[in-house]
Amino acid sequence: MSGGLRERLGRLRGVSPAEGTPEADIGTANMESVADRGGADASMEGPDVSEVGAETIPEGFRQLGIDSERTEFGSFLLRKIRYPYPYRHGTYDLSELSSLTGYLSPVAHRQNKETETGQPLDVSRLLFLDTETTGLGVGAGNVPFMIGFGYCEDDAFVVEQALIRHPGEEKAMLAYLLDKMGGRSHLVTYNGRTFDWPVLVNRFILNGWRKNGAEPAHLDFLHPSRALWRNTLASCRLATVEVERLGFVREDDVPGSLAPALYFRYLSDGDPEHLRGVFLHNEKDILTLASLCVHFGVLLSERDMESHANEAGSEELYRTACWLELHGKADVAERLFARLAEREDAGDGGWGLALAARYKKAGRHGLALPLWKQAADRAEHSAAPKLEAHLELAIYYEHRDKQPGVAVRYAENALELVHRRAKLGTNAAKMREEKEAWQRRLARLREKAARLSDREKE
Repeated sequence: MSGGLRERLGRLRGVSPAEGTPEADIGTANMESVADRGGADASMEGPDVSEVGAETIPEGFRQLGIDSERTEFGSFLLRKIRYPYPYRHGTYDLSELSSLTGYLSPVAHRQNKETETGQPLDVSRLLFLDTETTGLGVGAGNVPFMIGFGYCEDDAFVVEQALIRHPGEEKAMLAYLLDKMGGRSHLVTYNGRTFDWPVLVNRFILNGWRKNGAEPAHLDFLHPSRALWRNTLASCRLATVEVERLGFVREDDVPGSLAPALYFRYLSDGDPEHLRGVFLHNEKDILTLASLCVHFGVLLSERDMESHANEAGSEELYRTACWLELHGKADVAERLFARLAEREDAGDGGWGLALAARYKKAGRHGLALPLWKQAADRAEHSAAPKLEAHLELAIYYEHRDKQPGVAVRYAENALELVHRRAKLGTNAAKMREEKEAWQRRLARLREKAARLSDREKE
């Protein structure tokens, strides 16, 4: 922990930097068994401020439903909110989690490199997790001052948010999290596998816990979000995804990037109002994770696939089909690919050529051919043309359809496009190499077409 942060935290709890909390012996973090061990030491406890009772909690916290919570390592602040079913967060009703979570098993198996015969996902064993930290890195100096997590009960979705008021409360908060993780199989996060979880692991280590057993499995929704939307959304940030794909718009939201600064303000003057927006932002993040769980479950369940196929743009539909195929839904993926091949914009973007390449690899050249032709036609009317389709067509008509005369036409058109691209100031050496390659191909094709013409005359 940096000296500046330690000093600010120390001022809030009434100790000088010289009296700061000593470091615990570093072991290896264990996420399953530490809660049962009772902890390795109490070196991070600090002064116990919880003894003064609940009435010391500022009114600003109480208005948010925040109270103190105690573990064997001390106290911290805790907020708990229940959302009785039915509860809709954007497009989706969170009561659907119980019926749709099982469809996400292939995603979890793939992310955790498990066999497809692994245990299916059980919604009661998922813990939705999001942290607010003092920095952006995953090093030991980055402290999670707030940990939000959600879980399903029979009649409600529950969000809990833990907050530390000084370093001495961190171990108590971590112990509470470990208790909540008991019996859970997966952490559901958004980039949590590479950020939230490594940060927490570092804090467990620095608080003296040691590894004893396997770490929890992950269900990280950043990866499927990128797989589907990296080419269609402005970004795959959670705030963008929830607006564009989950139908949820936050009002007066405090961006997560401001959370560290707001926490430091709270440390400076103890005013809970600085953290009101951070609590609400973190709460919405947890609810959005649950809504994403429903969204991807709907896709894998094949529910509403017809309406999705009609409404989704071609690029997104192609990415969705690829993602479904990757997770064992080859039949529905094939239906989506067939729908795509019929669209008028099949030659646009990279997905049309990618789909044609799939058909070519499968030996289904008849399905690839119209996609190449559409792409070639659009390239010839483009200010910055691409030549992949012309190359595929030249190869197809030379070697498979045995019509070198048609291949000549596509090669001639491609050579004209090369000249057009050269005028755009593209890399001269690369353009010269590409021009020479097409000239060699065209010369060979013309010679082959001439020989075929002579044979036909005989």
